[in-house]
Amino acid sequence: MTIADLAAKAGVSQPTVTRFCAALGCNSYSDFKLNLATTLTVAAAYLNSERPVGNDVANIAHMTAKRAISAINECLDQLDTENLTSAISTIAGCKRLDIYGQGGGSAAVVEDAKLRFFRLGIPVCSYVDGHQQRMSAATLDNGCAVLAVSNSGRSKPVVEAVEIATSFGARTIALTRPGTPLALASTIVVPVIIPESDSVLLPTPSRYAHLAVIDILAAGVATSLGDKALNTLRRVRYTITRIGVAIPAPKTDPTPLMNGTEQEE
Repeated sequence: MTIADLAAKAGVSQPTVTRFCAALGCNSYSDFKLNLATTLTVAAAYLNSERPVGNDVANIAHMTAKRAISAINECLDQLDTENLTSAISTIAGCKRLDIYGQGGGSAAVVEDAKLRFFRLGIPVCSYVDGHQQRMSAATLDNGCAVLAVSNSGRSKPVVEAVEIATSFGARTIALTRPGTPLALASTIVVPVIIPESDSVLLPTPSRYAHLAVIDILAAGVATSLGDKALNTLRRVRYTITRIGVAIPAPKTDPTPLMNGTEQEE
């Protein structure tokens, strides 16, 4: 409804509606409508009295595992191998990779992606703060790449950062839903659509799908880099074993010595 429609339906004047919105801490009638919609959405998810997850641990384990398997299978069915190939080629050939994401699920995926790519010898940073994302994007140029992760594809800070990076010549890759603002702002889109569950007590299914895509990208980049990635991974593994962290090795690997004693298997 317009403000005039609401005023007429409530039997009050338009200034009264404006004062009502201000009393709730809203800057305008439009701001009030946005906050109302947000509140209703959250209430529908978190205040629903129906709890599909019982207290039985076996049931919880089964549901959680099945959701993860289902999300990855759905993701696999949707994968655009042509766009994946372009994304892998872009990351493998970039001089710097910045990764953006916001929110709990995307933030975890972003951090995991950073760990995957830096071990391949790629200069990489991850940012989950909107201001830092914009500053990062402003320092990029031709030869740099951005990987943006957003299930909704509507995270305004991430979209704006991608637009900034693109304007300075960076190649931008979006792991998101097709047709969203983030997808439209990016050079390459790896589209993933995973329906969310009605239960807020269980993990977000899209997170499993996004992590799977990150692993696919990392494996593709490692294969593309060949000996360079292999040598970097060897050095990383060596430095870890040197501090006493036991890493199971293939039978063909020589068993390293740890402080004069054999490493635990």
